Amino acid sequence: MIVALVGTGPDSFDRLVRPLDALAGKNGLDVFIQLGHTRYEPSHCRFERFVERDELLRLIEGAEIVITQGGYGGIRDALSFDKPILAVPRYPALDESPDYQDEMVRAMEEKDYLIGVYDIGQLEGAIRRARGFVPAVRSPSKIPAMLAEYVAKYDT
Repeated sequence: MIVALVGTGPDSFDRLVRPLDALAGKNGLDVFIQLGHTRYEPSHCRFERFVERDELLRLIEGAEIVITQGGYGGIRDALSFDKPILAVPRYPALDESPDYQDEMVRAMEEKDYLIGVYDIGQLEGAIRRARGFVPAVRSPSKIPAMLAEYVAKYDT
């Protein structure tokens, strides 16, 4: 199953959902989409507008591939399960987001954490590529150790 996280912000992301729905119909893909406020409703994909966090994490854990917008939340969640990720950045110029997501997607792609999809016409090929993609191993965060050291310093 492919899980697509389109986001929960107020902006529609038809640019991703329409072609993904078409590919699901054409290729018989099993796709679930957290649709958020996207206006287009798929006819070949299962979807919910919003999904409780526990259910969303369960879906990601069971996914073969995660397709997400270029925001940090969906990428973080997919990385926590070491899933192949396709990240499609939203663009303010297309009224998809107030934030420019391209820079973060490119930075994460350079580290081999995900595959960036900058041209939605390349989505089908990116899905094929993702089937053999293994995200690079990430270094554990240093923040917990830094916090523990800080607390120990002042905990007397």
